[in-house]
Amino acid sequence: MFAQVLHVNEQIGPDEALLANIIPISEFNEDTIIDNTPPSPLIIPLKIPSKYTYDSIKKYYSLAAKNDWKDRIQVEIGDSKDSSKFYPQIKIMRWDNEVNVSVKLQDFDNYTLSTEADKIKLINPEKEVHLYELTEGEGGYEFEVILKEKPTTNKIVFTLNSKGVNFFYQPETTEQEKKLGIKRPENAVGSYAVYASDPKINYVGGKEYKCGKVGHIFRPRIFDSAGAETWGELIIANGILSVTIPQDFLEKAVYPIRHAAGLTFGWETIGTAPG
Repeated sequence: MFAQVLHVNEQIGPDEALLANIIPISEFNEDTIIDNTPPSPLIIPLKIPSKYTYDSIKKYYSLAAKNDWKDRIQVEIGDSKDSSKFYPQIKIMRWDNEVNVSVKLQDFDNYTLSTEADKIKLINPEKEVHLYELTEGEGGYEFEVILKEKPTTNKIVFTLNSKGVNFFYQPETTEQEKKLGIKRPENAVGSYAVYASDPKINYVGGKEYKCGKVGHIFRPRIFDSAGAETWGELIIANGILSVTIPQDFLEKAVYPIRHAAGLTFGWETIGTAPG
């Protein structure tokens, strides 16, 4: 296996930087691992998963989830604004970044970066983070947290930043709604519908905003290794997104626990009750 190695304090010329910047899709090696623990050198992979491009200067992956100019969806994995290391973060951008949502996992350090097929993995002794595209239905993106041992807290916390969106909590349907035939699937109860905060107008020959829905953050269903399952409580407030796992489930679980914070951001454009 060959890899280009740059130390953090190594100086490179502008021509070298230009050549190193975007790494071709065809040259990815799935066995390449980036050690994020300072002061180890940054190992820049010569290949990346087939769906992604990788910027070795800014240290982030990008995915064109939907490459239609009328309704473009882009995903950034890592943080293009901070190249000091590769961060456990995803940023969802819609309509050429007119709106976006970004989440970054907290209390997660000393991890290595690797890939498996089209998954990007961050791994340390206590947790794993798996980042991957969803292709069923209208599609989406998954930020999965796996607990390899019993955690010290039953809450998984992400910082949340956004541009041009509002988050609408989706409670259980009321009796009146049920009489009207309104239903919500189980993973939509306790979820958040994400809408553009400014009115979007659909012009003939222009972008397709439809009802202005950006996507949907679903309530996570959590599984242990023996097949037991539970629902996590998803809360968005004051720039924080958190998933609370029932403590009793953590006490009795067979580890590892998968989907502990199965943060599923779906591209759904069908309108949901915004209130």
